[in-house]
Amino acid sequence: MSYNIQVYTAQTMLAEMEAESEDFFDNDKNLIPFTEKQLQVLKERLLEQNFEISKEDKRGITFKNDNFEGMRAILTSNALYLRSSFDDAFEIGIMASELADSGEFAKYDPQADGWEVLGE
Repeated sequence: MSYNIQVYTAQTMLAEMEAESEDFFDNDKNLIPFTEKQLQVLKERLLEQNFEISKEDKRGITFKNDNFEGMRAILTSNALYLRSSFDDAFEIGIMASELADSGEFAKYDPQADGWEVLGE
């Protein structure tokens, strides 16, 4: 069993909240792309957290973290997808929360009913 968390731009979070559509994430056109600087920040953060690049192609960069069984990350132009075993969900949850602390990014946890909003 795996645990999944996504990180998007803060603008994507606002757009999704305004849309109130259950199909929002099904259309990539709804997702506000990261800037080049934001992509670089996310990539560096993953590398600092002991992730290694396992594959890079036109769709994005796939990372793995051998310190945790099954922990993976996929960085695309408009989302960071984090996956781990259920036992390691805490680690990816904390990492995503720390990324969202700046207000530049937003953490979406489908298992916890959606967006993590600062101050809640």
